[in-house]
Amino acid sequence: MRILPTISSLLLALAACAELPCSTAWATPVTLHLTRPPSSVSFGVTSPSPALTMNGSFKDFSGELLLDPRGLEESKISLALNLASAQLPPEQMLQAIFLQTTLARFQDQSGTFTSTSIEPLSKGQFIVTGNTTWANKTKETSVPIEVLKLSPSRAEIKFLLDGTVRPQDVQPNVAKIAPGISGSRGWAKATLVFSPRAGR
Repeated sequence: MRILPTISSLLLALAACAELPCSTAWATPVTLHLTRPPSSVSFGVTSPSPALTMNGSFKDFSGELLLDPRGLEESKISLALNLASAQLPPEQMLQAIFLQTTLARFQDQSGTFTSTSIEPLSKGQFIVTGNTTWANKTKETSVPIEVLKLSPSRAEIKFLLDGTVRPQDVQPNVAKIAPGISGSRGWAKATLVFSPRAGR
């Protein structure tokens, strides 16, 4: 009888799952949809001109993960974000007026990201490179992500971006509408949960 070896193999597999974002093998790619809640996207901006600080979140965003059975490196991630859905807390009322006034100057207030490659860094850490489109302009962007869970029934991904907007990064059409954006420091943080059925 091979019961004991089989049980040993099962225990070893469970132990491996405890250390890594574990997934069960499946045969064909699976499309998972961004579910909100529990997904969330928050942001913060410190602008030198005018001098102000904003910390808020977005309420309107969506996305899909085409999960390939060969691994995340062969998968595709697409995200869409409505910039006009930015929300600030009540104590930041003046900042909220400034933000909405600035965003209203853009004809297209939506931003999209579509991955072109996903490269592993270390256990649970990846770099996702893709095309980001905003204000009718497309630019290649690389984002470090952390994978908390990966399976055909649920995927959980986190990322944190932090940096200063350089003059060479600002598109001419954006600089005309928001001249104070150059030199601003900002961050974006997201927890993205994907499941077979899209959330609200």
